[in-house]
Amino acid sequence: MNNNRDKGFSILHRSLLCVCIVFWLLFCNWVWGIWGLSLVNLPWNYAIVSIAGIMVAAIGSLQNYGDFYLKNRWGRIRESLSKTNFQLAVLSFFVFGAYFASKDAATSRLFLGFYLSTCWIVLLFSNYTLPGLFKRLNGYYGIERKSVLIGDPDEFSKLKDWALDHSGNGYSFVGLFTTKSNGVQKEAISLPYLGKQCDLESYLSENSIHQIVVLPDGNHTEWIADTADIANRYGCRLLIYNSLAKEFETRLVFMEESGRQFFTLLNEPLESPFNRMVKRIFDLSLSLPAVIFILPLLMALVKAFQMLQSSGPLFFTQERVGLGGNKFTIIKFRSMEHEDRTEQQEAKQAKKNDPRVFPLGGFMRRFSLDEFPQFINVLKGEMSLVGPRPYLAKHDYLFQQNYRAYRIRQFVKPGVTGPAQCRGLRGEFTDSALVKKRIELDFEYVGNWTIWMDVEIVFRTVGQVVFPPKSAY
Repeated sequence: MNNNRDKGFSILHRSLLCVCIVFWLLFCNWVWGIWGLSLVNLPWNYAIVSIAGIMVAAIGSLQNYGDFYLKNRWGRIRESLSKTNFQLAVLSFFVFGAYFASKDAATSRLFLGFYLSTCWIVLLFSNYTLPGLFKRLNGYYGIERKSVLIGDPDEFSKLKDWALDHSGNGYSFVGLFTTKSNGVQKEAISLPYLGKQCDLESYLSENSIHQIVVLPDGNHTEWIADTADIANRYGCRLLIYNSLAKEFETRLVFMEESGRQFFTLLNEPLESPFNRMVKRIFDLSLSLPAVIFILPLLMALVKAFQMLQSSGPLFFTQERVGLGGNKFTIIKFRSMEHEDRTEQQEAKQAKKNDPRVFPLGGFMRRFSLDEFPQFINVLKGEMSLVGPRPYLAKHDYLFQQNYRAYRIRQFVKPGVTGPAQCRGLRGEFTDSALVKKRIELDFEYVGNWTIWMDVEIVFRTVGQVVFPPKSAY
């Protein structure tokens, strides 16, 4: 879960992005005037539209702000590129949408293209540098923020890296109190030994301490409540280290269930009825017009070509695994020769230059047109517009043997497109590393869903359809 500091940084980041793109618009307008070219008409109108575009895009691209700090340099560069490309796509949609909607013939389209293309550099620089700048400035409040640790000194070895990183946020660790009856060997820790837990209150009465970090002792925990009471009396911020985290590969998520507090392995935003309603409205807003206005025309065209190239039914149906492991029948345009096949033959994936695929079928598969009838599955509630792609039960069983927690992806409805497919990870399962990457992206989607993530995936998918990857066959 993001803490309040990360949420505040995210809001500040969005605000500064808005300031940057407005100043950049005015700067481009000034440069355009120096060159003696036609100026943008009503620049403040486009400034407001740009702010709206950035705010919408930033909500979708900055939802996990704190995770940025955990990545290495190349990870930060990749994430900054991803954020920037999405933000620029939404910004361009807003700016040119306003241009065509207002019929603003006085504004140069060349100017708008120049402004948006140079915005990419501004956004990339801002997305990469602002988090680091915030982290450096975080400690400068004019307050000396000293911290002490209390608890099991053996746990401190697991927090050394965090303590060093936390020092960069303006905190200094002055020492350690222990709860062990036999004390602690001073050379076993890298911090000064301040005494036992019973010495904490007298120490706080004589020293100004901002924060107490509790390292729970597995043998007894009754002292934690006493420490919390002491922290409140002396105005100290209290952090309790989650010692269970080391037992799991993923982060534990705090949750409340019927008035009781628990840890769980995965945050599930779509457990919220409101979020499910928002996602369903988004699904219907795109799939209903597609089924009413586009699908009938596609059906007529595809059937005409099928009659010329490959006789047989218009649709191909197959049983897939969906929400909660329940099976449903997926609908696609038929792209292969029609013949009776065994279950094993049905599970065989299409390969490059597969002889079973007729010419129009190859075209449809390359540009994902064969997937269009799945909007019917969306209307029926069996699928969502965005989600992990549904696989055959046979493939599900194989993946479950090789990838622990694979079935977590079934916590949400499968999608017409998904977080892996919009990044070009589609088609035949030829590389185990790529399959693992697909599944990891699905896990990330389930645990971090927002409606803006769905919007981003739809935008990315459009790009994949127009410029299909090599794996599309």
